[in-house]
Parts: sequence; structure tokens; C-alpha cells
Amino acid sequence: MKKYILLLLLFPSLIFAQDFTIVDNVTRSAYKNVKSVMSLAERIDYDFKTDEEKVRAIFIWLTYNMTYKYNPSTLLESPEFLVYYTEDHLNEIIKYKKERKMLKSFEERLAICEGFALIFKRACDLMGIKNELVYGFTKPSGYKVGAIPKAKNHVWNAVNVNGKWMMIDATYGTGQVFNNVWMRDFNEDFFNAKREMLRRTHFPSDYKWRRFLNQKNLADFCYDPIIKNAFFKHDIAVVEPKGGIIKLDKNGPIKLKIKGIKNTNSLLYAFGGDRFAKSPATYERTNFSEFHLQKPKEDSRLLIFLDNELVMEYLVKVD
Repeated sequence: MKKYILLLLLFPSLIFAQDFTIVDNVTRSAYKNVKSVMSLAERIDYDFKTDEEKVRAIFIWLTYNMTYKYNPSTLLESPEFLVYYTEDHLNEIIKYKKERKMLKSFEERLAICEGFALIFKRACDLMGIKNELVYGFTKPSGYKVGAIPKAKNHVWNAVNVNGKWMMIDATYGTGQVFNNVWMRDFNEDFFNAKREMLRRTHFPSDYKWRRFLNQKNLADFCYDPIIKNAFFKHDIAVVEPKGGIIKLDKNGPIKLKIKGIKNTNSLLYAFGGDRFAKSPATYERTNFSEFHLQKPKEDSRLLIFLDNELVMEYLVKVD
């Protein structure tokens, strides 16, 4: 007994460590054929005790049952022309359209990010869990590095559990887009996502949430390289280049300097349109590994892989 007490004193976080194995298994096996969001919320509310377990169950249901409707557009949806008479009338129209979108997404098990987020919000509302939609921006492709978006292109959820806000992105948790193809790839890192990670991948339009993430300004966010899910898994740090746009002249290779790579042979790279990834020339320095990459013949995306997982994208511009 004394040994266990000592462990808890040395590592107090163990007391609060949450094991969601039961929640995940029940949600994946028992709720697949629910007929409505209300039915889903009622089942979850009955089966689980804490708000954190209930929120986790919604996240797991979405990532297990929903398919992302990939649209290469940078907008959430095409602009609409709405006829309304008062602000209240406009709000009612918008509310009705979101309701229809949420219901259609649930029925078809197919949605863009807004469908995921609206289902999540409705389930939380039905269980009395405080939550908000978070609209903002992400960078879907290396070709978008440096481009300042003119309209919001993503939405996710913020949930208040035990008096503290957590951010959840079920869309990113369900899968990812690679070479214009969406692939199912469950990632629980986007449940109660770490702020450091979300700061690199998401930009809220509301100042309240930018402050929550300690987010930089939009221009700096847009000029950063695109960071993929596996980047955080490998726990690496980029020394050079810091910016997401690499400008090349006619001389010399692209130089990539990275800290924390355990096996330098696991790093590969490719440019947009390449059929196969290539191994770079590798040099060990005192505090980092340096990789020399052959430059492309024209402007292109640069994709960096570790252990066959995409970790970063840059935009390469050739003079």
C-alpha cells in the first residue's frame, strides 16, 4: 500500500488519468444503428455517468460512424442568397438551415466539418452539457501556405467539462486528406486536443478562442508550414526552415534541419505529383539532423514523411 501512495505522491496526474476503453468499446458496439441524435444522446446519457465520458462517447460515435464528404473548396459551403425581412427572421432562417444540415448529415452518415460539429453540438445540448461551435480556418494543402483565407473553412467544438473548456475536432479525429483523397484514420489526439497542437493546425475566428489557444496572428499562421497529425506523434522540432514557403534559386539543394528524429533513415520526401518518395542525403550535426533534398523543377508542394507517415508540408517556389 505504501508503494502505491508513494507513486501517487510522485505522479499526481495518475489520479486523474482517464481510461476511456469501456466508453469506446460500448459506443462502437452498441450505438451503430441509432435512428436519431436524440436517441443517441439518450443512450449515452443513460449509459455513462460523467460529462467527460459522455463527450468522449459522442466523439467516438462520430469518428466511427461518420464519413467525411471531401470538398477541395476552401469554404465551408457556397455562399447563398437569402431573402429576409428582419434580423430575427434571418436568424430563424439560419437556424432552420443548420437544423436541416444536421439532420441530413446524421441520416446519411456523411458530412463536411459543419455536419460533424452540428451533430456534436446537438448531442451535448440534449444532455445539458455546455458547448459552443468554434468557426475558423485550417490549411488543407501545401499549395495554400501563405494564402490568407477570405472566408471561414472549418468548424469544430468547444465543450465545458467540470468548469474547464476543452476543444474537440471530430472531423480531424475521423481521418485526413492526402493527395486529394480522404482516408479514414482515427486520431484521438483531437479529443481534448492539446493547445500547442491545435495552435499549429487551427485558427479560430473568435478572439475569445484565439486567446484560449494563445494563437498568433492570422498571417503568421498562414505562412507556417502545414503540420500533420503524425508530427506530434514523433515529437520533433524544426530548426530550419521555420516558414512554410521555401524560395529557391538555381544553386544548392533544399536544406531541412530537424531535432529529435530517432532514425534518420525513416525520413523520406516527395513533391506534389511524385509517384514515389525519396531518401535525402543525411548529415548529423551537434544538436540536429540535416537533410539535403533535390529541388523540384517548378513550384510544388514538398511533403515530408517519417516512418511512412506524412508529418509536414511546405510550398516550394523556384526562381
